[in-house]
Amino acid sequence: MELALGLVLLLYGLSDILFRFLGLGAYARGSRREPKVALTFDDGPSETTEALLALLKAHGVKATFFLTGERARKRPDLVEKIREAGHQIEDHGQIHQAWKLFLPWVEWRHMAENPGRYYRPPHGLHTPFTRPFARILGKRVALWDLESKDWLDLPPEALAERLLYYLRPGSVVLLHDGPERTLELLKLALPRMLELGYRPVTLDELSPIPLGPRLALIRGLQGFNERYDRTHGLKRVGLGPFDFLKVEAKPFPWPPFKGESALELHLDSERVVELTPFQALRQIREGMKELAAMIERGEIPRPKLLYGFSYQAEDLRVLGFQPWPYPLPPWATRVAALATMWQLWLYRGDLPNWRRPAASLRYMETEELLRRFPPSTPASPPPAPGGGETPPPSGPA
Repeated sequence: MELALGLVLLLYGLSDILFRFLGLGAYARGSRREPKVALTFDDGPSETTEALLALLKAHGVKATFFLTGERARKRPDLVEKIREAGHQIEDHGQIHQAWKLFLPWVEWRHMAENPGRYYRPPHGLHTPFTRPFARILGKRVALWDLESKDWLDLPPEALAERLLYYLRPGSVVLLHDGPERTLELLKLALPRMLELGYRPVTLDELSPIPLGPRLALIRGLQGFNERYDRTHGLKRVGLGPFDFLKVEAKPFPWPPFKGESALELHLDSERVVELTPFQALRQIREGMKELAAMIERGEIPRPKLLYGFSYQAEDLRVLGFQPWPYPLPPWATRVAALATMWQLWLYRGDLPNWRRPAASLRYMETEELLRRFPPSTPASPPPAPGGGETPPPSGPA
């Protein structure tokens, strides 16, 4: 009896990890190649539905509403208004009491009583029966790849800032129809979203894709990535759909500049892997120009140099980055090489290739950045080969 109970609990736990936390097989994002995003609202209709509809109409935006059956039956007038406004209506189940769904016969009724081609479980909860039931009922399980956190007691300004920071092309954004905070958050974020070039569309227009193992793992690691950004104080350089450069202000870790102020460069791999080499080069040029402007405006403390590890040495050389001329600890290059292989497999599916050039440290002094990419003018073309290159630093002053 105890063994059987243990196996049942294990099965429920594995189902939740694989299908809710990772989202394996769920429709949770679209293509990263176009700046389309899907705004999705759970739990409605509610007393704030009409205000949400008015806000969306004011900006010419269509969204997707995942409605609960019991609330929809209480307010059929609001359901009709959502439909008349041209928004997509999908299934959020009958009730929003997730604990009841651990009973298979309750979960079946919960999923079967409402129409919809997409089904989003309350809280994303999965049992071992959720996916089989969805298949039998002809429904696709729809999750998300970006939480708005609109259920937290935080200022709408902070929530809007976070949403814009992590919004990507193809994002399915989880919002809620009910909290007043959601309305205030969207009043701030939606105009800025449109200004940056994003196009909010319905879930159907986004054409979401089911998450395979790698995409599911990427989704599962988002919380870790967000904690890393927060802990290390990373800043995005530009908030546009394809702006992929991030910087971390920190003391330089190795001699002879150990302790000097520096900016370590990071890339948002989910954005950059969808770009062609030409697009990526053009985008990073714009990023370097914006970084120079951020330094000039005082948004980032003025560093002595910028640096980062990369196996794409020649691409960085075109931008003005030079090889680091001093010895580095062997572990530093090994860690960089392993991190590069992991990133290439995770985001591109590339298997380890020992013939690929090893990741090496590249740097640029801040004065060279400002010379090449003056903030008040378009990004400057690179100088002729052999001319205007950053000389090796002579050591701390």
